[in-house]
Amino acid sequence: MKRGLKYDFSLIALVLIPVGVSINVVGYQMSQILKLPIFIDQIGTILVSMLMGPWVGMVTGLLGNAVNGMIYPTAFGYAIVSMLIGLVSGFLSRWKFYSNILGIVFGCVLLNVVSSVSAAVVTVFMFGGVTGAGTDLLTAAFVASGQALWNSVLTTNVISGTINTIVNFAVAWIVVRRIPDRFLVKLNYGLQYIKKKGAKING
Repeated sequence: MKRGLKYDFSLIALVLIPVGVSINVVGYQMSQILKLPIFIDQIGTILVSMLMGPWVGMVTGLLGNAVNGMIYPTAFGYAIVSMLIGLVSGFLSRWKFYSNILGIVFGCVLLNVVSSVSAAVVTVFMFGGVTGAGTDLLTAAFVASGQALWNSVLTTNVISGTINTIVNFAVAWIVVRRIPDRFLVKLNYGLQYIKKKGAKING
């Protein structure tokens, strides 16, 4: 199958994008309403990027934050974080990192680094280190212990980001593994997730 910006936005991709956005929105709302110390708002982004590639994943992340931003304006600021997650996860899928355990571990570490650093930059320079999220309590504890604001925010993001990445990826991975082979073979990036290697390309 042909891959790239021109080919990834297929009819199936246009159907999966709103599905991924909806999953992200539900996860974000749960995190905000329950004041969870983690964010489960990237499940849809990672899921779509695994199946449809980096560009479709990036758009899914952007649209998810756009929708969430209508209710929680701070979400707009973190759109770049979601876009980076979709982009990186999509390239990891393209390069088949998700086809073995070592690749998955490396991918999760990379996703955590990218999301933690980018989120820390947004938190400090756009919101002054405070966003009203459940993680603010942990940041406040680090600041109270004498750490600088940047170090406190980054440390908080690395800690919470590790859990975020594991949870978001694990749920997305479980969903992908439940998708029938006859559907996976029709996706540009779905072949590596097929359970039965003898599945026909035409479904």
